[in-house]
Amino acid sequence: MPSTVPSGESINRRFRYIVTTLYLVVVGLVLWLFGTQWRGYWDAYEADKEFIAVQAALRAMADVSSERRPTFAVLVADAAPSAEQLNAMTAARQETDTRLNKLGTALHDPDCRHCASLVPQWERTRGQLADARQHLDALRSMARNEHTNTAALDGFAHLADTIPQLSSIAETGAMGVIRENADVQSYLLVARLSALLREHAGMLVSQFAPALIARRTLTEQETFDIARTLGKIDQLRLLMEPSIRVLPALLRSDYADIDKRYFGDALTLIDHLRQSAQRPSGADELPLRVYERYGPLIIPINRFRDDALALTQSTIRDSLRWHLIYLVASGIFAALLTGLLLLMIWRFRERIIRPFVEARRVILAIASGNPSVSLPRKQYGSEVRELFSALRVLKENDARRLKLEKERKRLIGELKTMAETDTLTGLLNRRAFESRSHVLLADERSNDPVVALLLMDIDHFKRINDTYGHDSGDKALVLLASVCRETVRADDIVARFGGEEFVVLSRVQESQQAHALAERLRLRLHDETTVTADGQSFGFTVSIGVAFARRHEGSPIDVESLLREADALLYRAKEGGRNRVETAPLA
Repeated sequence: MPSTVPSGESINRRFRYIVTTLYLVVVGLVLWLFGTQWRGYWDAYEADKEFIAVQAALRAMADVSSERRPTFAVLVADAAPSAEQLNAMTAARQETDTRLNKLGTALHDPDCRHCASLVPQWERTRGQLADARQHLDALRSMARNEHTNTAALDGFAHLADTIPQLSSIAETGAMGVIRENADVQSYLLVARLSALLREHAGMLVSQFAPALIARRTLTEQETFDIARTLGKIDQLRLLMEPSIRVLPALLRSDYADIDKRYFGDALTLIDHLRQSAQRPSGADELPLRVYERYGPLIIPINRFRDDALALTQSTIRDSLRWHLIYLVASGIFAALLTGLLLLMIWRFRERIIRPFVEARRVILAIASGNPSVSLPRKQYGSEVRELFSALRVLKENDARRLKLEKERKRLIGELKTMAETDTLTGLLNRRAFESRSHVLLADERSNDPVVALLLMDIDHFKRINDTYGHDSGDKALVLLASVCRETVRADDIVARFGGEEFVVLSRVQESQQAHALAERLRLRLHDETTVTADGQSFGFTVSIGVAFARRHEGSPIDVESLLREADALLYRAKEGGRNRVETAPLA
């Protein structure tokens, strides 16, 4: 056996081969990841540019539709239109023009690859809108008896013809956005459907205009057109409903508001209007009054569309941001990988290869008869100590988890209470009232045959806020809540229904008891005063509407119907001079 020990070159060489191969494989994967992220980043960037155009087009559709109302008010005015009406029409046109300009800017953006092809269609839309406005302005310049209602409605038809152009731009752009970022498909779908729903909703009430202006019955063609628009609205509703179940809670909440206010209240209003307009004498409704009642019921559609667009934009921007982060991370990872591999090679060489070479040297030295060779000092790791340390950390984490779980349950209980309580007055809120009312009406232990619902509203509440400040308005609300709690029975349900409206649900033996309760509340509040922060005193009154329903075995009571009836009675009390109680006879 030779006394000179050869170095372990074969081991080092093989080690270098393995490390080099591993490094090339990892670098290849990093480059593939970098390319994938770059493609995803570019797709998200283009989707963001195209989405700006889609969003502007969808909102421009709503702006054009909203422009019809103030223009209609100017055209049908019996006398010269007021400055307020003219300003409203001008403001609506300016808002539409601003939105169209934003759309044009988005379509002319050179970074939007597919937008340039839509510019001619945008230009046609602007020209068509300008022609429609010019035609309507020409009619406006005439005297009221110099143009026919048909001519005015034709002008509105030309104005509405721009909306399909904008819808086409939105649809084409949406396809581009979905092609670049499929995650937003469901959001864009419901946004587009809601935009179409908004347009048909606006068109629906306009189709009653000829009959309402002329105070005549609907023609067969008008009846057919209205039915066709209602059919389209039903189709849009059927198209939207399957997507709603998979959408975030915000959009589901928005759709629930649409379902209640538009598909419920608005279509009920339209159905009543259609029935009354089919009478020989026509509907006894003024067009502008119908617009005033119908317009607010369309607002949830716009909110649903805007929230869907906001989620779309948020998703695209998140995708863009994450792809950019991944791009930067890929570059940093490639640099760190090289350093890490070099460090690992050095550590592996020092911890594995060098001891192996040393061991080989010692073995060969001993085999060659050299007992004086120095032995490397053996190092032991602290695996057992680390294991028990890890178990101790695990135990501490488990104790911390139990503590956090207890705290979470406590917070859930507090949040549940907060979710059912109005923070200002301490009364139940509207959602809690709806759930508690069903429990109260389902309770069979009481033999009171009459259900009474009191809906009250502070008279001239805005004047209180404007005169004494919102803090004083809040004090008035708190005082009203306190008086309600002190006056009603413990079994009655008292809630703040929204704003300055409060509601009481009670079961009584006869309707006179509820009427007496309402009068006590009214008189008690009439005698109360509230002191402002600067020492001023003021009083206030309330108007109350009281609706009744008789309990019948096996026949549930519709709380929503009671609310609507009480609201109508409250409105009658307001109209009758306020500080009144209005009741309906018990059926």
